[in-house]
Amino acid sequence: MSGLKNQVKEFRIASNDFAHTGGRAAATGEHLNALWNLLRNGCAWRALPSEFGPWPAIHQFFNRLSKDGYFEFLEDLFISGHAAESVFMDSTHFKVHQHSNGPESPEDQAIGKSRGGLNTKIHLLVDVLGQLTAPIVVTSGNVSDIAVAPVLLEDVEDTAVVGDKGYDSRELRDTLRGQDCEPCLPARSNVENPEPYDVVLYREGMPWENVFHRLKVFRRLASRSEKTKRMFFAFICCVLAAIYTTDKLW
Repeated sequence: MSGLKNQVKEFRIASNDFAHTGGRAAATGEHLNALWNLLRNGCAWRALPSEFGPWPAIHQFFNRLSKDGYFEFLEDLFISGHAAESVFMDSTHFKVHQHSNGPESPEDQAIGKSRGGLNTKIHLLVDVLGQLTAPIVVTSGNVSDIAVAPVLLEDVEDTAVVGDKGYDSRELRDTLRGQDCEPCLPARSNVENPEPYDVVLYREGMPWENVFHRLKVFRRLASRSEKTKRMFFAFICCVLAAIYTTDKLW
């Protein structure tokens, strides 16, 4: 995929399967504009301007795409296929809006209580350009970074892996070396005889910060309002598609 035009084309192809029986085909362009408005302004579905069409139809359109796995397909396109010299892992919290609480199970919601209140956490592994090098992991806010690291790094080989003190673990370092990777992980302040690490490489760890900052520009993500992890993940993928298009990463 080389750009947004191709993505919209794929989006329209996927959407053809979800048109209402007996009704007109889904107006994909209008729905994409409505989604952009929703993401940027952080409004409720029912508060979408009327020129985009009935909000229940727009919500149903994206909900059906999400249930059918379209955004997992989109995520696969984000993941870089080239061998990176270094990869950077980190996580960030997204404050949960009070309207996001619903009847679903905790596993479906991915909402947990931390010192900052109710949060959702996303964990990313990116290369120096900010491209994903592993699937996105969405967890509740009280899940530690070190618990998710093995999932992020499962398929990583022969590269330098950079992370902050939250990933300080002898077991993780041993695992990385077993995968022919060089850990670049600073030790916690209370560790005796800390292992050395590449300080220069660590200070280049801005790629993950850039991605997180750009995600949180979108108010619908910064203050999570989705009731399910599935729909929150779908919105993350939509924003990443915009970032990839702007930065010509497709």
